[in-house]
Amino acid sequence: MNALETLAAFYETQREAELPRSATDVMRLCLLDWLIVGRAAKGDAVAESALAYAGGQGEASLFFGGGATARMAALANGTVSHALDYDDTHFAHIGHVSTVVIPAAVAVGEARGASFETILRAALMGAEAATRFGVWLGRDHYQIGYHQTATAGAIGAAVAASVAAGHSDARAALSNAAGFAAGLKAQFGTGMKPVNAGMAAANGVEAVLMAEARLSGSEAVFEAFAETHHGIRDHAAWDGIGETWLFEAVTHKFYPCCHGTHAMIEALSEALQRMPAPERITVRTHPRWMSVCNKPSVKDALEAKFSYRALAALLIQNGGTGVDEVGLQGLFPMTDAARAIMAQVEVIAVEGVSEEASRVTLEAGGQVVQVEHDLRAPMSFEARLEKLLAKGEGVLPKAEAARFWDVVQSADVQALLSVITE
Repeated sequence: MNALETLAAFYETQREAELPRSATDVMRLCLLDWLIVGRAAKGDAVAESALAYAGGQGEASLFFGGGATARMAALANGTVSHALDYDDTHFAHIGHVSTVVIPAAVAVGEARGASFETILRAALMGAEAATRFGVWLGRDHYQIGYHQTATAGAIGAAVAASVAAGHSDARAALSNAAGFAAGLKAQFGTGMKPVNAGMAAANGVEAVLMAEARLSGSEAVFEAFAETHHGIRDHAAWDGIGETWLFEAVTHKFYPCCHGTHAMIEALSEALQRMPAPERITVRTHPRWMSVCNKPSVKDALEAKFSYRALAALLIQNGGTGVDEVGLQGLFPMTDAARAIMAQVEVIAVEGVSEEASRVTLEAGGQVVQVEHDLRAPMSFEARLEKLLAKGEGVLPKAEAARFWDVVQSADVQALLSVITE
């Protein structure tokens, strides 16, 4: 089977099948995280602009109140939940997944009166489809300049919206979504990067609505998309689909900046406990991050989220902690001292360092400290939940994150919508 046939078969076999507990548990964590980062974006300029653009009345709820059509709610809520760049990442997919598929599942699910369990299933199946499609497109697609969050994300959003809508045949929706899918890495560091996520969610919803209206395109569009968008068409991406769930390897973010910087943050934080005042800092990272996280100079907090040097300066100034939204905003206007620290940082691309790892070397007075951190290090469900709740405590009023987790566990769709709109 080709890619379209494979995903359509996945949809048909899994839309009513019993899903593995391990995968649904991970999606519950992702839903908790989505609520945390969405609610934490209240007052953010990009989030407020997206909500103003979509706002009014409609069939689907918006963050912080109001409503819109399902498509516009997916667009706005997807943008809001990526506004802080604090949402989960899947390194095999090469992008953000939950911030696309959950808004699509929730918006359509609410509009169609779906249960919490259906929305959760929709989000999980959409996440798996997006992950698999991202792997199928491969590194070349990303490296040439496309943003998998937006491109592969639209495919996942179409699956999520189809499940939430109770749509009987996903083939037309999938072919439509492939025609809509778009998004560029050139938007990184601007307010349009979060819009890439919202756009993918909205495209998935619209793909389904058009399919329901008997509008659909070529069934060869997946192959054409790969051909014209530098997709490698890795057919191994479909191995075991429906039996194994690649999405379970999703990684949550505990810092509000590009996930490619997180291994460096972890390694540098540990190294600074042993050498708090380094004279020279060397960051070794995988070559793929050099065009993403290696901005040599930055003008604002948005750009700082994609700069090893700026984040290193923030960590050193704060004694090895403090990579949060307040700290990032506090870097600006940038002082001469911060610029001096940035000048001490050298970033080197090393093929031998994995995409999920960074190796940091500190030097001072003839002494050397070296620490490597790999984000692939196993983390139990309980440990991940604890860290997500702690993350929530850092960005939300006290006990809010714990309340959100109670809502996620309650499986009450009205309680979920209340959290979104309050």
